[in-house]
This record gives sequence, structure tokens and C-alpha cells, in this order.
Amino acid sequence: MNMIKDLQNQEYRQLFSEKVASLGFKGVLAFFCFHVIKMIIVVIPGGPLQVIAGAAFGTWGGLLILLLGCAAGTIIIYSIVHKFGQKLIVRFFGIEVIDTWDFLKDEKKTALAAFILFLIPGFPKDTLTYLVPLTKIPLLQFTAISLLARFPAILSSTIMGDAVIQGNWILFAVIFAATAIVGIAGIQFKDRIIKLFSVKSDTPCSHGLD
Repeated sequence: MNMIKDLQNQEYRQLFSEKVASLGFKGVLAFFCFHVIKMIIVVIPGGPLQVIAGAAFGTWGGLLILLLGCAAGTIIIYSIVHKFGQKLIVRFFGIEVIDTWDFLKDEKKTALAAFILFLIPGFPKDTLTYLVPLTKIPLLQFTAISLLARFPAILSSTIMGDAVIQGNWILFAVIFAATAIVGIAGIQFKDRIIKLFSVKSDTPCSHGLD
């Protein structure tokens, strides 16, 4: 996003901080709602938004808002998928996605697989949020897994955002480099990880993936 580039300018950072402060709770609520919408509309990238959250509300304030947004978005998506079932997923993502993530229907591995996949940087987490509810995993367990696994990536992003607003470019560069390395590794080993969990199973699934 251009906003992140603009934050390199000290004067812009000052104006940005003053604008956020002037919005008060309205700014927090607006950002929370936008993050929920981002989860529902999968095509919106999440990384830059998380960095901006750190710049606007600080490391821990941004983290809290983003986690609450993730929780709300997860619950909404879970409810939507349970109402409309597999037809909704096929309509928006295609049958190929169902086939690729077929291994999630193995109830013995659903929770562990979801946690690991959510944890890996570079994985399509928002798409996965639509697929896991097709299994029998309970809402509370799924929400807890999603938040816990997303926590490291969100925290690293809000730290970077806070570093930007403070003008601490060394910290930003270190976190960015570490995140990039982990992300590249995750992408490289993605297929192997999926293959590890992929097993043929005749276990029926309540909503799809069968």
C-alpha cells in the first residue's frame, strides 16, 4: 500500500498519528469492521493492513483489534458456510479447491492440520477459513485454533507498523527479513506439508469435502 511508503516521511507520520488520535473510538471501530470485511472478502490482502494497524494503534493495540477482527470474521464465515454448505465454496472457489483440501475431512487430523496451515506464513488463511467449517470441527475450537495460529504473524506485523511510526527502521528491517525468510520457507514446503496430511479416508463429512 502507498500509505506504508508515505510513512517513511517523518512529517507524514506525525500527521498520521494526529489523525488516528482525533478519530478516537470511531477509528478503532472502523478499522475493526474493515478487518472483518477483509476476511470475508478474501481478495483483500491482509499483510499491509496488519502493518498499518501497528502504525495506527501500536503493537499491542493493533494486535488486539486484529485478533478481535479475526475472531468476528471467523465466526461469521463459519456461520455462513454452515448455512449454505459446500455449494457456496464451489461457487466462489471452484471444485478444484475442494479436491485439494480433501484431507481436512479426516476428523482425527482436522484440528492439527488447520493449526499448522494457519501458522505457516504465505498460506491462504482466509480461503482456509472457508474450508475448515465444512468439517465437523466445533466453532469454538476452530476460532481458538485460528487465533492462536495467526498470533505470531499478526504480532510481527504490528511490531513492524509500530517500528515504522517510531522511525525505527532497523527493527522494521529485521522483522521484515525474518518474516520473509519464514514465508518463503513456508511456500517452498507447502506441498510437502499438504501431502503429509493428505490421506484417503471414507469418513463422511457433515457439510462437504467428501
